[in-house]
Amino acid sequence: MKLRREARGHHLYDRSTGIHILLDEIPVEEHARDFGPELLSIALLNACDLECSFCYAPKTAYRLDPNHVVDVCKQFAALGTLEVAFGGGEPTLYQGLGDLCRRIWSETDLGISITTHGHHLTDRLIDELTGHISVIRVSIDAPEPLYSAIRGRPLSALQQKLPAMSSHIPFGINTVINSSTLPFLDDLAAIVQQVGAIDWLLLPETSGGSFTLTKMQWEELDRWLVNHWEQMPLRVAAEAVSNLSGPFPFDCEAREYAHVRADGTLCRSSYAGGGVRLEGQSITTALVQLA
Repeated sequence: MKLRREARGHHLYDRSTGIHILLDEIPVEEHARDFGPELLSIALLNACDLECSFCYAPKTAYRLDPNHVVDVCKQFAALGTLEVAFGGGEPTLYQGLGDLCRRIWSETDLGISITTHGHHLTDRLIDELTGHISVIRVSIDAPEPLYSAIRGRPLSALQQKLPAMSSHIPFGINTVINSSTLPFLDDLAAIVQQVGAIDWLLLPETSGGSFTLTKMQWEELDRWLVNHWEQMPLRVAAEAVSNLSGPFPFDCEAREYAHVRADGTLCRSSYAGGGVRLEGQSITTALVQLA
């Protein structure tokens, strides 16, 4: 297990099982705390072969060099970061994804997750990733016919891949919650249980850094969660918990977080503006500038 020293205590993480243990009875003085964020997300590239209406990722030709990605991950790992989450764009379009994950898994102690629409999860790619990542997160936002309307691909093609993959790599489901997908949570719950996901992460839609749900929609989501949270492994984005009544077994504290855009800029989140260029400087220096 990797130890991260935080303001809230000693944080232990096992990247193979995904288990987090917080020993909050052990105080950590400020000077002894790890400087890196708990979670680092990296947009390996901006390209995607789908055009989902709620996607805020820029559609440019930027793509990070794999040697640079490995170097960045090594520096963050040394600063106490626990996990790196690869996204995009669509990360399965990144040439050499399997080799990149293998290198980071062997050269650092970081956990690795990949968020993908899932339609390029071939047997070959799954074999390359097996044993070298912690989890794959697959986006399923609605049942048919809305899924095809959003993604432009049939849900059935994806559903056929997932049960076989689960014997090699744990996978969870991500769902963007907005006015279109909110009415279909019961149907989605059945799909999540059918495909054998380890958990289901609900992500209320944001635009420009703000949530798009209305007060009535938050209340509808809250009622649904109250009635279903004990029936399946549900999670909700930590930033959204303040809009819900709970109590639920969610990640109720926002995780320390940093994001590297596909143009090599370090920023606070995947939708934040500004940032600090990483080229030619250390991660520690960039984090200080970002603060």
